[in-house]
Amino acid sequence: MRIETATIRRLRDALMKSGERASAVESPAYETLARAGVLTDDEQAAVARVAPLAETMFLMMTADGKITDAERTAILGAIRGLTDGLLHDGTVKVLLEGFARFLSTDGRETRLRVIADQLASRPSEAENALALAAAVALADDEVADEERKLVAQLAEWFGIKPERARIILAQVEEDKAH
Repeated sequence: MRIETATIRRLRDALMKSGERASAVESPAYETLARAGVLTDDEQAAVARVAPLAETMFLMMTADGKITDAERTAILGAIRGLTDGLLHDGTVKVLLEGFARFLSTDGRETRLRVIADQLASRPSEAENALALAAAVALADDEVADEERKLVAQLAEWFGIKPERARIILAQVEEDKAH
């Protein structure tokens, strides 16, 4: 499946720009509070809403066995965008650490099943997860075979037909309109 499309590159660039900017408030307190599970109701709702998308991006980041700063930056930018900056960097760090524990204990396939179940009734969210994962794969300007395979696997697990997945990745409608 082709990931290196103009639209996915634009998405990657936007995520990188958002992820590279300094957080409005930097404090280790946010990390400490997140570890203790002390989040505001709005933060808890934001975490619950973006967790399947964020974990999908995390699984993409780890697919080739190399975690780059660019991939971390892209995920941070995506989560900032998805939550309108509500979740602080420390909270995102703790979220990613949790995904690493899930992956370590459950394995990739089980985590994909969990995410697919969470997104089953939200097809537009599944499509967003696929596009964001592709942007993370492209974040370091290298799309490994494992990442290409995972994109195809995500589309299958998320119930996205191959043609629809190609459209999402290529954004044919949008590119034709421009």
